[in-house]
Amino acid sequence: MRYLIALVDGLADTPLPALGGKTPLETATAPTLDKLATSGRLGAIRTVPRDHAPETLAALFTLLGYPPGPYLTGRGYYEALAAGLILGEGEWCFRLQFVTTADGKLADARAGGLTDAEGAELLRALEANLRVPGLRLVPGSGHNHLALLEGTDFRGLSSVNPFNVVDLPFAEHLPEGPGAELLRKIMTEAGPVLAKHEINRVRLDLKQNPANAVWLWGGGTAVEVPGFMKTFGLDAALVSYSSLVRGVGVAAGMKVMLPGESPLVPDPSGRLKRVEGDEQARRATETDEITRALETVRKALAAHSMVVVHFSYPDDYSHVGDAQGKVRAIELLDRHFFKPLQPELEQAGDVRLVVLSTLMSRVETRRHEEGPVPFLMWGPGVESRWQLTLTESNANETGIRIEDGTRLVDYIINGL
Repeated sequence: MRYLIALVDGLADTPLPALGGKTPLETATAPTLDKLATSGRLGAIRTVPRDHAPETLAALFTLLGYPPGPYLTGRGYYEALAAGLILGEGEWCFRLQFVTTADGKLADARAGGLTDAEGAELLRALEANLRVPGLRLVPGSGHNHLALLEGTDFRGLSSVNPFNVVDLPFAEHLPEGPGAELLRKIMTEAGPVLAKHEINRVRLDLKQNPANAVWLWGGGTAVEVPGFMKTFGLDAALVSYSSLVRGVGVAAGMKVMLPGESPLVPDPSGRLKRVEGDEQARRATETDEITRALETVRKALAAHSMVVVHFSYPDDYSHVGDAQGKVRAIELLDRHFFKPLQPELEQAGDVRLVVLSTLMSRVETRRHEEGPVPFLMWGPGVESRWQLTLTESNANETGIRIEDGTRLVDYIINGL
């Protein structure tokens, strides 16, 4: 038996007035997902323990079967792994995110959708002007980059995801605790450098949100994660465009694959290989990206007993408050990933598929929310009971509830 887990970040939502009181999942035309749900098993799962905040990192570890607590060092560490970086003793890695501030508030956590070229140029400007001992800046893509710091112990520091600060006062949500003064210094000194940069002047002329500030958050230092193979006895591959998701895969010793490419981490330890997309991959449309992911999943299934594929499109649209965009993203995934894949899996006859929302991501608030989310399980040995389509309310109606999300892998293997 082979197993395929499709993590669709932010698939679940709450009813929206803009959609006539329906959720995006209820609104979307997704016949293949509905077919899988009606002929498979539908239920709800808690993807983050009750005592944890509804964050992607905690959900990823939970769904891979790891109680997340010991591994929540901060997403910066896992993004460093995806970039092929090894953190030395006492070294920390933070997400450095370009944002837009206006009238004392954080107005846009994506800085108007910076291009890769713009982000790289702004990062070079910071590198040339910031004089902070022990600081190393590492380019990423668009508005997302990394800042490595050594010589400061940040244990106990509290930092906030900027998506949770949109439309809120900037100064009231800055880092607090050990090392916070250094992070605040970097953030303060970055402002004037960015304000006078030609890229931001042009963006203002074009009436685009400028990248006039940086937000440092999600700092982490090295932790040891038990290998997925040793833990579950499954040779697993992970397919994702997300650096955070790929970094978690590297930490767990999974074969990490960028959609459309061969495995970029041939050694399961993966610490020295960069797992980043090329320019062509980053310029691809959503449809192209989904097609590449499908091709890579096919290759991964041919060589591995478990494959995890991750998509972030519904979550991306939630964070910008775009209900129609979220509906369209669900429909594209249904049409270009699940529709061509379903008959292939049916013909193969030895693949059990699970589709679930990594977290609930609300368009209305632009934030993640705690609570169970829908999942469907389909394939050999999975009998249908209710023939219900994939929606949040239908998932709750079945009465199937996985309260401990770390049991997901066990449920997939042994069935419900």
